Amino acid sequence: MCRRIFAALEDHIKADPETWLTTEKIGQVVGLKTRAAQYHIAHLFAHGRIDANRRTPLTAGIGQPPLPGAQTWATAVVAPDPTCAKCLIALARYGWEGQVSTKELAEAVGLSVRSVETHRTHLVRADLVRFRPTPRETESGRKAGRLPDRFTLLSGISAPKLVGDAFTDAPTVAARLLDRVRWFVGTTGEQRENGIKSVAWCLRNGWPESALLAALDASENRQAYAPGGYLSTLLKKLPSEYIIPARDAAQGETAPVQVRICAICDNSFRTRRPGVVFCGDTVCLTPDEAVIPPAARVYNIA
Repeated sequence: MCRRIFAALEDHIKADPETWLTTEKIGQVVGLKTRAAQYHIAHLFAHGRIDANRRTPLTAGIGQPPLPGAQTWATAVVAPDPTCAKCLIALARYGWEGQVSTKELAEAVGLSVRSVETHRTHLVRADLVRFRPTPRETESGRKAGRLPDRFTLLSGISAPKLVGDAFTDAPTVAARLLDRVRWFVGTTGEQRENGIKSVAWCLRNGWPESALLAALDASENRQAYAPGGYLSTLLKKLPSEYIIPARDAAQGETAPVQVRICAICDNSFRTRRPGVVFCGDTVCLTPDEAVIPPAARVYNIA
């Protein structure tokens, strides 16, 4: 029966390579029920006769080719169950992060929408993927329905908590981080003190500055009528632990946090990436604070 399924996949690839065959359709072609077709497709994949997408037949003797980064990682992950593993590999076809609807994912895996929704929940609980709803916005800026959810593959590994000097310096780092959140700039008094305490708590639990800035919409030039309350609302949406993204874990970007001095403004900053010499990764965030050494040669531009 595996040979018949393999032949059916070969014939379909030659006839219509742009159309994706569902498991139910494959079963109808070879005269099997969906569950039996799933079993034989898994058998073909385990023996290297079809690709990780479970639809592309491989030439005998070649075996499975080297997969791109995300798929290589997904095939090596221990998922909660075999069906979750299939869903994870199907998501990895879109990359480390992307946008896909439940219906598209169900067609890619060859399962029903309800089954995919169930196993999607299992993957989320296992900290292997995170989904974010994407609202559809009209030209006037109003929300009108939803687009397919965006997803990010996760490693399932929690970031280590800060200890020692890094733990002690967390309030200072939090204050500097809030100075980069435009809608919070200018807040003083108790609101600012409470904000520093909240952000410092997140930093001490392993949250990196870049992830916190993204969660706080640091790049948005919006106005908050109650900055303290808005900050609290955004931080409450974050889980207590930071799960390292799968891309960072697979590419070895989980190096220890290092404190460095910016080459332009001389301000200290924290980073995990080697070779970073600016406080904004590739640029200086505060070039106006640059200090020109007394011995430096100054050029006058006519």
